[in-house]
Amino acid sequence: MKRTNGIGSDLLWLGLGSVAYAFIGWRWSAPAAAWIAPVFLLRFFRNQEKWHTPLLALPCLYAAFLTNMIGAWDLPVIAQIVLPAIVPLPLILVLYIDRALSPRLAGIGSTLVFPATYVTVDYFLGFTPLGTLFSTGSTQFPFSTVVQTASITGIWGISFLIAWFASVVNTAWENDFNLKLSQGSGRILLIRNPVALFAVTALLVITYGSVRIATAPSRAQTVGVAGVTVEHLRDYWALLDLGTPKEEVDKFRSEIRAIEDELFRQSTRAVQAGARIVFWAEGNGVVSEDDLERFISRSGEFAGTNGIYFAPAILELRYGTNLNYNEVLMFTPEGELAFTYQKTKSWLPVDSDGVIKTIETPYGTLAAAICFDLDFPGFLRQAAKAGTDIMLVPGYDSERIRPFHTEPALIRGVEGGYSVVRQVNEGTSMAADHYGVVLARQDYFMTQDRVMVAAVPIRGARTLYGYLGDWFAYVCILLMILLAILGIRNAARRN
Repeated sequence: MKRTNGIGSDLLWLGLGSVAYAFIGWRWSAPAAAWIAPVFLLRFFRNQEKWHTPLLALPCLYAAFLTNMIGAWDLPVIAQIVLPAIVPLPLILVLYIDRALSPRLAGIGSTLVFPATYVTVDYFLGFTPLGTLFSTGSTQFPFSTVVQTASITGIWGISFLIAWFASVVNTAWENDFNLKLSQGSGRILLIRNPVALFAVTALLVITYGSVRIATAPSRAQTVGVAGVTVEHLRDYWALLDLGTPKEEVDKFRSEIRAIEDELFRQSTRAVQAGARIVFWAEGNGVVSEDDLERFISRSGEFAGTNGIYFAPAILELRYGTNLNYNEVLMFTPEGELAFTYQKTKSWLPVDSDGVIKTIETPYGTLAAAICFDLDFPGFLRQAAKAGTDIMLVPGYDSERIRPFHTEPALIRGVEGGYSVVRQVNEGTSMAADHYGVVLARQDYFMTQDRVMVAAVPIRGARTLYGYLGDWFAYVCILLMILLAILGIRNAARRN
């Protein structure tokens, strides 16, 4: 691999990679950008002779992500300034590791450093409070054939394919796009030619995805599932920051009750439209602790009178605490409270037991999780292991991250083999089956009628990822370790 003493035209590659990086997820989510950005960033990093020159990528990626993120979510200004400086750091680390190891390996091995390292780092980032929010695999929902890979490998296989593409393109680029990179007996050897091997792998991925979607049952039995959203007059979560004082809650009792009444009116409309399962957007009902018993009684009566499964999502205000009691209450057609689930993955303090609850019904196994929970694939595997058929997901987003934040939630359904219905306040609500086929879609900002009804299959499908979990990520970790050992050994031999 030739490296340059200066940056010269390589600034063009850095610029193109950074611009593409600004369109990965969040405010502007262009799935193709996740494939384009690493191609040019990898080219820039590999070309530099001096180790410190690639650090020019830091301010460029910071500016790119800041542009994408600023004002996109309801975060403090300081967080919106600091977070864009943190998010690109793992990618910078991976690019440096590739820069150090790939020249010390030959053929296929040199192209696998970047994807194996990327997935390894991405996997461990999934255990941080950010989850997989910034994973490239989470951006690919519109590419339905590629997304089917998640049923086998989780999003890690998708991320690997994206990173491997960048590495293979750069290997071909370094050889002036002479695709006969390895020859034997006058013919290209597939197992030794990275371009050919990637092409065959990508073809298999697309074929698998196409066949899986094409052979999906066309006459699956369905049930009407409705999501309901009612506009809030203010941010009631702000009361938590004050420690939820009773006197402050009392100021808003009349408007909170008006929202509740409207939610029940809209839920009645959903039942009249044929829904047998009805739930609300995240925290759409606001209930104080001294009013909870009344609310439970009203909800049970509503479920029993209409003979439906009813899952109101509420923000329970408990006095004198800043804990986020962000909950889903599941009622049976008999009017009984089957379970209460509290949001587990939150940037606010919670008191959740971390267990996703399920209930067996004539419409399959129902489960519920809330918004940010769906950005943690390992956490959501509970639903797959429990045999979930339909996942109800109350969400609360913002205008500038729609529809992106809903799409990764639908990928969880492909991974775990269940349909996902995500009803969102201030965002894009969507319902999709376990193949990721969109069944219904509604934009909060494009309609005043915020009741979404979808015909959802009552049976899901068990998947390899649901059984084995993050096996592909583990393979990537082992592969990265092996490549590092081989690279260090080869460097020692040369010395």
